[in-house]
Amino acid sequence: MKFKDNVFILFFIFALFGILVTIQIRSTVGMQRASAETLDMGRLKGQLDTRIKAGEDYKSQIAKLENDKEAFLKASSINVANVISKSELDNLKLISGLSDVTGDGVIITLNDAEKFDSDRVMDFIIHDSDILNVVNQLKIAGAQAISINNERIIATSEQLCSGPTIKINNNRYAVPYEIKAIGDSAALYATMKDNDIVKEMIELKKRVTLTQEKDIVIPKFLNNINGLTSRLEVIDNESKKDK
Repeated sequence: MKFKDNVFILFFIFALFGILVTIQIRSTVGMQRASAETLDMGRLKGQLDTRIKAGEDYKSQIAKLENDKEAFLKASSINVANVISKSELDNLKLISGLSDVTGDGVIITLNDAEKFDSDRVMDFIIHDSDILNVVNQLKIAGAQAISINNERIIATSEQLCSGPTIKINNNRYAVPYEIKAIGDSAALYATMKDNDIVKEMIELKKRVTLTQEKDIVIPKFLNNINGLTSRLEVIDNESKKDK
């Protein structure tokens, strides 16, 4: 009986040992699986955090691009408006005689007669009416810019006798008077060559020269223009349309 008891005891011990080993193995495998799952969850969470951060970076870049786009469009519209305004201003300055201009045309020089009768002195000198008549004929012939002794002629320019001189744009000038006109040079020349006013001056021995020229330079109006419009008021046409 003693031998059988020992065998039973040994069997019980080995069985118990086997059970403990099995439990230990299962516990170890479970821990490894849990550790692996933990590692997988950590890796996935790290990847998710990385994607979230990348998404936030993309959102920031998109927001910056949107702001840059708005700023660009705003700046572009301002630049376009500035270009249009400058173009309109340049055109208005050109039309109103406030810009230097160059082009083909004619040059007319008027001077008193070299010799004249002492009792008819006034018939042989250049008067403001002579200059005004020539300027008007040039305008009729299509002159686009006119100057007298480099004084730009605009809508308010005057040519007035003042003793032996003529006042042009409030500045006094003596003979000779050089009148420049830019336009169709052939038309201007033909008009002035056959003009009765010019012929009459020549008959009175007044010295008149007429030449066609290229690249004539006519300067802009240099006087103060503020006083020229002090009595004018702009009419609001849009307000009139609404009435």
